[in-house]
Amino acid sequence: MSDGPTADKPREACGVAGARGPTGRHADLVRELLLALQHRGQETAGIAVGTGDSLVAQHGAGLVAETLADISALPSGPLALGHVRYSTDGARGSLAGAQPIVLPGRALAVAHNGTLVNSRPGPRTPGPGHGPGATDSEHLAHLLADETAATGGDLHAALHTVLPRLEGAYALVLSDGRELIGVRDPHGFRPLALGLLGDTWLLASETAAITAVGGDVVRELEPGEVLAIGARGTRSSRLAAPDAKTAACLFEYVYFARPDSELSGRSVYRSRYRAGQALADYAPPPPRRGAKPPVVVATPETARVAADGYAQRAGLSTVQGLSRSGATGRSFIERDQRSREALVRRKLSPVPAAVAGRQVVLVDDSLVRGTTMRTVAGLLRRAGAAEIHLRIASPPYRWPCFYGIDTGDPAELLAARLPVSAIAGQLDCDTVAFLPLDRLIAATGGDPGNYCTACLTGRYPTAVPASPVSLPLPAVRPDSYSTLAFPGRAE
Repeated sequence: MSDGPTADKPREACGVAGARGPTGRHADLVRELLLALQHRGQETAGIAVGTGDSLVAQHGAGLVAETLADISALPSGPLALGHVRYSTDGARGSLAGAQPIVLPGRALAVAHNGTLVNSRPGPRTPGPGHGPGATDSEHLAHLLADETAATGGDLHAALHTVLPRLEGAYALVLSDGRELIGVRDPHGFRPLALGLLGDTWLLASETAAITAVGGDVVRELEPGEVLAIGARGTRSSRLAAPDAKTAACLFEYVYFARPDSELSGRSVYRSRYRAGQALADYAPPPPRRGAKPPVVVATPETARVAADGYAQRAGLSTVQGLSRSGATGRSFIERDQRSREALVRRKLSPVPAAVAGRQVVLVDDSLVRGTTMRTVAGLLRRAGAAEIHLRIASPPYRWPCFYGIDTGDPAELLAARLPVSAIAGQLDCDTVAFLPLDRLIAATGGDPGNYCTACLTGRYPTAVPASPVSLPLPAVRPDSYSTLAFPGRAE
């Protein structure tokens, strides 16, 4: 998420939303949904309105509150859909690739969360959007438009023809100007929820967005479901994918989703709290040295819930050892390491009164690149921390994602380059420990076989475009997540 130092984090590709009901200012409602999904994308934002006869869109680069501050030019209509984006394909920091995609002269608007791994399976005719510079989402939009035209304007039929030919991740909110349609891929990689606000139907990437606008969550779409919302209500169907196995992204629970969301009926907050408790069981705080007991410090803001769980189980106090300032900017945007570190120092300030002379258990939800954690550890040491023991509430992140998460260059993944035993020294920490995968899944709940864990295990649910890792992985056992043999730990 964007409210902490994010160069150490993977980035969710985007968030999608939609509203369908009696004619009105649905663009305003979708804007509120996008504000609640802002953490899922901060590079571009857009809204498209369906009037029944046409689709009209407005896009901008930046945050929703800024780039969509004035949407008065958008018309009223029975439906609207929206999108917030981080780029995983296409130019970053510009309107290139902004969504929803509205094709000129074609009755189609598409908002896509995820990444397709084979988005070019031979369109009917070459044309705009089919070229090498187009994003996977643009390819998808043109494939659907071509098929819709070939089937006499039936978008619902086009979805059932085109989508089974594609592999990868997609949660879609799309429209032909009359119906609002939500779709999840047959693996269910990315989430999509259905809600109701009065007589208006809502679609959103997270349940928290629906409740944030005063709506009631009805349910989550099932993997492979196509849900069409029209003037006469809703109708549901399933994509033809008999061999698809559910593979919901585990990192939604670890990091991406808001803590007040639910995924597959399970609370993200409870999952993170239990992961923190499990981490304390697996990697307890260090033996007390000195007059002051150790304290737990969360890396703001996404690790706070896991840190609370860790502190509760360990019998320690959580202190605000890092204070987040109101500085703007996002560390992953900076092009060089020195600039990223400077931005982290502007955004985070250590609190000497909370950490001076103490053993600090620094809790984070994940560690991917490690590019800012060393800066964070340095801040705490300069504030007087006697020791820093980093505890990560998820396993080492060693493989790139092909399903809608931007992990950047695979060669930058810290745990792919270094054995865990070397990471503490790299980050200027006294010790580092990661929560094992089986304990994370136990904390999250549900069927262990229904999660995508590719970034943690290298086991991909679908074929991927190329060799996922171009460098040799460290020779570590799958359960070697800790740098220490912790006394009293149950194995």
